Amino acid sequence: MTPTRRPRQPQPARHWRWALPLILTVVTAAACSTEQGSSPTTGSAADRSTPPSVEPSTSAGDPTGRNAATAPTTPRPSSGITPVKVTVGDQSFTAELYDNPTAHDLADQLPLTLTMNDLNGLEKTGPLPRALTTDGVPRGSDPEPNEIGYYSPGHDLVLYYGDVGYYDGIIRIGRFHNAIDRIADQPDGTTVTVERT
Repeated sequence: MTPTRRPRQPQPARHWRWALPLILTVVTAAACSTEQGSSPTTGSAADRSTPPSVEPSTSAGDPTGRNAATAPTTPRPSSGITPVKVTVGDQSFTAELYDNPTAHDLADQLPLTLTMNDLNGLEKTGPLPRALTTDGVPRGSDPEPNEIGYYSPGHDLVLYYGDVGYYDGIIRIGRFHNAIDRIADQPDGTTVTVERT
């Protein structure tokens, strides 16, 4: 009697045993690459944090604006000018103090009453209670008639009614709205009051 053969059971393909891990590796690598990569149109967060066209300010190291090489050349707003009234004896004049550190320092001391004397038939001058700052201003000037000045060596406030020329130590700190040549006749020891208006 011939023995009956059992039907052969199908065997799973052997190549799947090594192909399946390879497919999983490729899929995993592709997923990780998508999550960690950056789109060429958006860039990374670090690339987006600072626009490439923004340049650092050249005046950042000089917040006072005193370095002429880096400071902006636009003038300060007119709010830095202080309107004042100057009374010389029995005469009153309107004036303004300039927008500079020395003028600001004087404005902080107002009102002031000083005793002034004539000098060379060109100016009235009198000592201030304390010295004014000279930081950030030229070391000398040539004031015009009808200007207000500060003579730093003597700590004097000066009212110019004539042309004195250039001197080291003169700082121009203000100007009168009208001519003040009438004060030339005031005697030495004249009382001068400067106050805000």
